[in-house]
Amino acid sequence: MTHADYKSFQAWLRRAPTPPSLAYGAEYLAEVERNGICIVPDFWSAEKCADARAEIDRVITEYPRYVNGNAKADVRVYGANNASALIDDFAQDARLLAIASAYNHKATETAFTLAARMPTTPGNSGSGEGWHRDAFLRQFKAILYLSEVSMENGPFQFLSDSQRSKRVLVDMKTADLKYMQYRMEETQIARLLAQEPARLKTFTARAGTLILVDTSAIHRGKPIQAGTRYALTNYYFPTDSIDQSMYEKFDVLPRA
Repeated sequence: MTHADYKSFQAWLRRAPTPPSLAYGAEYLAEVERNGICIVPDFWSAEKCADARAEIDRVITEYPRYVNGNAKADVRVYGANNASALIDDFAQDARLLAIASAYNHKATETAFTLAARMPTTPGNSGSGEGWHRDAFLRQFKAILYLSEVSMENGPFQFLSDSQRSKRVLVDMKTADLKYMQYRMEETQIARLLAQEPARLKTFTARAGTLILVDTSAIHRGKPIQAGTRYALTNYYFPTDSIDQSMYEKFDVLPRA
């Protein structure tokens, strides 16, 4: 079934219109196509990141109703861009929207931006509550570090090639993964890394670093051991797939 899904999707990609040339970020798009991930340093200044951290704190305080209750470690607000002009500046960045549309081969929008503050919590599983995929086939996101991210305070981790159709099938066999299994146990990840430890990529970086990533790959935020991590994540979806049920599913803070 998985093989048929990916074969059908690859056939659709071949038929899809060629995206227009990008005025910005063509090399970033190419890297995501090639590796599933691209790191862009200094996308925002340190001063802008500090302002955004203050905005996240404000939104969390002013809109407690929309602090997501499903996250055990993160303090999350989906749709924080609807309550902050600065966060909305990231959500509506035309350069990133053009890259997202090109990667999806379809007109794409930012459905909402997730603002996350992750303090050190005993026994936390990291941002995203452990290893997982956000989707199968393709899912493009932009993650912006707003604070310094070291090995101790929850860097983004990614299993290389885990978004590729052939690798998906091999990984399913190696780790005994089921059809459309979105969440993985630590023991399953250990099986994959036992064969190829170098597949584990960990991204430490300073505030202002942008990560463009296909989150159909297996990934997580490493469990945080010290400090507090702040980040913004743009959730991009093809325009024709965005509907009210999506906002209800994530309990998105509505625009005033």
